Amino acid sequence: MSADQDRNRFIQLLERAPFSALLGLKIESATDGSATLRMPFDLRLLNEGGPTAPVHGGAIAALADVAACAAVWSLAATTRTATISITVNYTGFAVSSDLIARARVKRHGKRIASLTVEITDASDALVADALVTYKIA
Repeated sequence: MSADQDRNRFIQLLERAPFSALLGLKIESATDGSATLRMPFDLRLLNEGGPTAPVHGGAIAALADVAACAAVWSLAATTRTATISITVNYTGFAVSSDLIARARVKRHGKRIASLTVEITDASDALVADALVTYKIA
């Protein structure tokens, strides 16, 4: 199996991982240090307050982290990863909408990668942005 096949296999496994499956995450693309993921709207991801309550911030942070992981794994040099840090800035409410995360590797060396992630709702309104640092090998 080629390195690219291994990489694609891992990205597919990332989507099927129990936590990703719990959130319903779908990897729409992951290539050349960028990834786009979708988190479908689900009542189980909401804060208290009924169907018009906003999506819980923890679910949004998890979406950012998994999107960053997919972007890092799309790099040819990646064979292992671990999140070092994540900072999420919530800029709006996500109400009754799928969320889309777009992650991009800004810089990487042999051991560390720095990424940005933007999370928007279905109308393309910014819900959150994140700075993620990954340990890579």
